[in-house]
Amino acid sequence: MESSYEQLHSLFLGLPELFRYLLVFAFAFGEGLPIIGSFLPGGTVSLLIGGLSEDGFINPWLAVHIIAIGSLIGDLIGFFAGQKLLHFKKVRDFVYAEKQQSKWDLFDRHAALVIIFGKIIPVIRSTPALFAGARKMHLGEYIFFVLIGSYLWAIGGIWGGKYLAQYFGSSFIIILVVIIILSIAISIYSHFKNK
Repeated sequence: MESSYEQLHSLFLGLPELFRYLLVFAFAFGEGLPIIGSFLPGGTVSLLIGGLSEDGFINPWLAVHIIAIGSLIGDLIGFFAGQKLLHFKKVRDFVYAEKQQSKWDLFDRHAALVIIFGKIIPVIRSTPALFAGARKMHLGEYIFFVLIGSYLWAIGGIWGGKYLAQYFGSSFIIILVVIIILSIAISIYSHFKNK
């Protein structure tokens, strides 16, 4: 177990510093994208980054900002995609149908909570962006709520990972890497199996 950790440790810490930042940004960005973000293990990745920050992989506060900004940019793509989807009649009918109005009114009233806490819920984390765009939410208000949710998610993940790495040691990092690889593999397998 220890030799596996040493190999993993040298793999992660052997990456150039700029590549580390880009890798963290790429996962956070992917987590914010519609549909794709629902399948990426973004919370697990932020825990892993937090655990690795304990060994100097990345400055934890810098990681928090990179994750929050990457997630925001991914969510903005979802927001603008939601606006563009209104060009399709079926989507317009779904979003503005009379029989759906009570559900959408509920979304509109609680949009802040859905957007902020939706970042923490794995499967639905990227869908509020589409809904907010389709419901023509004000962009500034949307960005404000996404930043709150993204920073909560990033701070919780990074500091949770740091704490767990201190408590469980090297086995924690290995378990997270296995979970991330299995999550991505299961998502890809499920996608192609259903086609």
